[in-house]
Amino acid sequence: MRQEIQGLRAVAVLLVVLFHLWPGRVPGGYIGVDVFFVISGYLITSHILREVDRTGSVSLAGFWARRLRRLLPASYVVLLVSAVGVLVLVPRLLWQQFFGEILAAALYVVNWTLAINSVDYLAADNAPSPAQHYWTLSAEEQFYLIWPLLVLLGLWLATRPFGRVNRRSVVFGVLAVTTATSLGYSLWITATDPALAYFVTPARAWEFGAGALLAFTPAVSRHLAARTRAGLGWLALVGLLACSLVLDESTPMPGTAALLVVAASMTLIWVEAPQVPWASSNLLVLGPARYLGDISYSIYLWHWPFIILLPYVTEHSLTMLDKLSILLATIGASALTKRWVEDPVRAARRFGIARPSVTFAYAAAGAVVLTALCVVPRVEVAREADRNEQTAARLAADAPPCFGAAARDPKATECPNPQLESVLVPTPAAVENDFPQYHRCIAPGLADPLQPCQFGQRREGRPHVAVIGDSHARIMMSMVEPMVEAGQLTADMFVSGGCPWSTYEPNLTIPEGRVCADFRDRLSTFLDENAKDYDAVLTTARLTTMRGSREERADGLAEAWSQVTRQGVPVVVLRDNPQDREDQKAEHDPNFCLSEVPVEEANVRCGLDRSKRLDRWYDALSAAARRTPGAELVDLTSFYCDEDTCPVVIGGVNVYFDNNHLTVTYAKTLAPYLYRELTRSGVLRE
Repeated sequence: MRQEIQGLRAVAVLLVVLFHLWPGRVPGGYIGVDVFFVISGYLITSHILREVDRTGSVSLAGFWARRLRRLLPASYVVLLVSAVGVLVLVPRLLWQQFFGEILAAALYVVNWTLAINSVDYLAADNAPSPAQHYWTLSAEEQFYLIWPLLVLLGLWLATRPFGRVNRRSVVFGVLAVTTATSLGYSLWITATDPALAYFVTPARAWEFGAGALLAFTPAVSRHLAARTRAGLGWLALVGLLACSLVLDESTPMPGTAALLVVAASMTLIWVEAPQVPWASSNLLVLGPARYLGDISYSIYLWHWPFIILLPYVTEHSLTMLDKLSILLATIGASALTKRWVEDPVRAARRFGIARPSVTFAYAAAGAVVLTALCVVPRVEVAREADRNEQTAARLAADAPPCFGAAARDPKATECPNPQLESVLVPTPAAVENDFPQYHRCIAPGLADPLQPCQFGQRREGRPHVAVIGDSHARIMMSMVEPMVEAGQLTADMFVSGGCPWSTYEPNLTIPEGRVCADFRDRLSTFLDENAKDYDAVLTTARLTTMRGSREERADGLAEAWSQVTRQGVPVVVLRDNPQDREDQKAEHDPNFCLSEVPVEEANVRCGLDRSKRLDRWYDALSAAARRTPGAELVDLTSFYCDEDTCPVVIGGVNVYFDNNHLTVTYAKTLAPYLYRELTRSGVLRE
């Protein structure tokens, strides 16, 4: 093993760890994973080429078995510890997500799980799991699965009658075409969908490929003077460190920025270790650097579970002391793992583990154990969710007095209902199923021209409304739907997640903003032609997604609504529900608190402070409604809040799906009161 490469590994892993512990100090430290990818591509391809030179081919079973012996033991040990930590420390609310990602990590597909979640509006704010960092290992394993097959393809092409040339040249050509294709795809997908691009293997394969192509180059000592090589080495190392300080989480990766990181990494490998006293490689081969490089794999594995799980023990965000403790614990655990897990398994001859078939058997056994450990808690949570759904369906069908919003009806005389005092529907474990999906509405929302998603069959004399807005408007549709089922009105829905009905320009630098802009353009065209078909348009929005100053937010809303009101169609604006707007992290979902306390104590210990969650925030919806002729404000705050607090359990119903959306169960109990307000104001007829 070239010692300066071990030192480069140390630099890479330290950048990643420092980024995760102090992201403000090393905002681009995530580039360490790009450095790892280049190193892996170089070393693995160098090994494969030596085997080709020696035997004329590549043993797939032997190659894959060696990779499993090198990577799986430490990987599975950390996943096992992480799974136990989740079981003991983490609220059940997160078990489905966390154990799902641990299982995906054990099967080396977690990068695809995270890629799917990154473009899922509701999953994008998921709490980070202890296995989230395994996305890089998943991409690496997928590379190891495909790369030797590409080498064999090159060897096969080199033996064809039409291609009898130097086999290294043909293999190089196959790998070069693959790398170039991946690079092109990476640049395209990073520009169009950076959240997805960050995790998917095809967008990352070129980084491995760049290192792989480097393995075909001759030793540079034949071409460049030692001083030149030393100068290039320093330029590359300084460039890497500069990227770690200049790039940040807003930089689309991988993409053009990754080109700089990959080029610097390739240069440091290519120049080797020039025999010059001032060469940068002299730092990389120092004892501490080489040792950190030796244990870099285990450091990468251990640091993230410590970062994620420790706050569940201390019940507070990481302090400086916590972070220093994590750093020391990571190095200690990594040293032990290298000594007692990685090295013994790699060198073992006991139990026939050096034979590929036995290696595969052990790997399968480990995967089975981890699968069982992850599946059992998920099944239990799913069963709890099923029981809860049955309870919710029964309660909704029975409509007991004071259920949900009815408990806050000023006209009710029998509330509270003692039978509901110990009821919580849905439970925190089941709440993830309590969100309106309306999958049938996806196609109409993507159509060009825009098509309405219809609810109910239109009839003469029956009010017909449109529901327009973001995901909070989708929740409002859950209030409107019972009115449709009762024959009180019909409705068309036009909803795009994260896209309030406004003319204020969304953030066009992100895919969600571009989707929103396109949706609004098509919506505007539709309303120009069809607004008069509606008796009223209903809208609401999550205020924290609105960009601009107070006045700009209110003006953008009012201008959008005026397109309808100018045609004589009233706009009904539903004031948004209370929510945590200071910190949108998933951990601030009230369900985290609810999962830890008895139902009877829920509102005392988990209730929201009204002044902080509602009254202190500028209400752009209400302001825009006041300044828009033909707009009517509906304020259901009394069904969410008392004078000082906003309960999270009302009439036996869990009010919040997450840190800002209502549950469908609670939204449906608001339907009679929304209808009452619509008819009281004259917007709809009885």
